[in-house]
Amino acid sequence: MKYSAAHSFYWSIVCSSLGFASIFLLSKHFSNSQIGLVLALANIFAVLLQPAVAAFADRTRKISMKNLIVVLTGAAGALAAARSFPSESFFILAVLLTLESAILYTLQPLVNSLGMQFINKGVGINFGLARGMGSISYAVLSVLLGILVDGFGTGLLPVISTGLYIALGIVVYTFTKRQSTDAESDTDYPENMEMTREPKNTDTNHLLSFFIHNKKFAALMIAVSLTFCSHTMINNYLIQITENVGGTAKNMGIATGIAAAIELPAMILFGFLVKKIRCSSILKFSLVFFTVKAALTMLATNVWMLYVAQIFQFSSYALFIPASVYYVNEIICKEDLAKGQAFMTSAITLGGVAASLLGGLLLDLSGVRGMIFVGLIATALGLIIGLYGIEKVEVKGCKSEEASSSSVS
Repeated sequence: MKYSAAHSFYWSIVCSSLGFASIFLLSKHFSNSQIGLVLALANIFAVLLQPAVAAFADRTRKISMKNLIVVLTGAAGALAAARSFPSESFFILAVLLTLESAILYTLQPLVNSLGMQFINKGVGINFGLARGMGSISYAVLSVLLGILVDGFGTGLLPVISTGLYIALGIVVYTFTKRQSTDAESDTDYPENMEMTREPKNTDTNHLLSFFIHNKKFAALMIAVSLTFCSHTMINNYLIQITENVGGTAKNMGIATGIAAAIELPAMILFGFLVKKIRCSSILKFSLVFFTVKAALTMLATNVWMLYVAQIFQFSSYALFIPASVYYVNEIICKEDLAKGQAFMTSAITLGGVAASLLGGLLLDLSGVRGMIFVGLIATALGLIIGLYGIEKVEVKGCKSEEASSSSVS
């Protein structure tokens, strides 16, 4: 329950701080290109920060994963609180949102790794359910924020984010000392949780060395970046896409809510699927439907068609996220798990950099259709490269989910 609450608060913050970032910045008279620059800088800083923080988390015994998450949450919350004070300064708002977003992105692999640590130690965690609760929280808050912003303006967005950061910090801090020690101790994994690979090198802190010994994983990172370039374009500029088909901020909130709400059944279903189907096959399946979703978004001519496109979040993003976490857990040696999760998140974030920079420019130069078309090409290339880069793994989800199932029963 605590881990589900952590995901709920984390993804609620993502909704209020990142999901509504375009609306917030547009209200402060930022252009599309300027919004793209702010979001791109946030992603760039996150790409640099994520591996460094993850390497520290893998290496250190002086600070627990729990406390590291709490510290970063406090820092991001302070930046959100600063945004809540009225300011028309382009520079101040850009810096505050850039730094807050970079830390928020960096928290994601740490929250994922915390869950994997519990599972690997046999603690009852249902990752799919916990992540699904994050999605349903995002969905509910998205619809509410769409209504509130229409009625009261964007000033409440950083205030809501600040409150959610406080809640996240409290929930993570309440994990007991025994739970944290059990999950983070340096003892060997139980036999039924052995990784599929032994470490092939001792210099795992170096990026080049890591990818030399994980060549197909490197190809997958390229595929993920291309795929999420398209996905992030749609998310970052959904208000522009919605207005292009005749909608409003309220319609954007509903569209976002549909996509987020439909993630819950998909992520709950994942716990069953991963016992029957290779995690690698689920990953490939999700990449196919990222392309389908992008194509339907480009073809949308009214808000209802946009809502239909959002339904395909079920078979794309909602399956990709838990599948990618489990996939890394199965193919990367245990000494590099936090690093592997961070590289996966960094690939997603790198796609966000391209999406933010290209999206804003393409909107100003060629409009919404041109932007989505470029995204469609990117996600199609990501699919092709991903089919090559995803390695076949055994159906190992059952061993990972045995602990998960016990928490539900």
